[in-house]
Amino acid sequence: MKVYIIDNYKFNSAQDKTEIKNLVRSIFSQLNLPKNTEICISFIDDIQMRELSNSYRGIDRTTDVLSFPQDNKFLGDLVISYPMAIKNAKRYKTKIKYEIQRLIVHGILHLNGYDHKKKKKREIMRAKERELLDAIFELKI
Repeated sequence: MKVYIIDNYKFNSAQDKTEIKNLVRSIFSQLNLPKNTEICISFIDDIQMRELSNSYRGIDRTTDVLSFPQDNKFLGDLVISYPMAIKNAKRYKTKIKYEIQRLIVHGILHLNGYDHKKKKKREIMRAKERELLDAIFELKI
């Protein structure tokens, strides 16, 4: 499993990046993804995220995470707005580390076909998110 991290703004320390890679490997393992699966995670600012959201979703505002699926070996790209993650962490009264973990789990589920547009699918996705996050906290990644 390969995890590529792009962080041109240096939002994350080297230790953060190692923890993110371990987190992704754990998620991949729990989802029974092939060992040669690859993913790229980019951390960007709100301005770039707003541009991506507008270009790809037609929504002219920032968001916390966008997922861009690819093929089987290269699962896809996750793009995370670090400033939005900070806002979310404050709103949910949690640490930024845990909010980043939540966004990564959420994005990887999207890359694996999970969706939350309709109530039933949203319930399924949220249950899977909770399952993965509970496992992560048990492992203390």
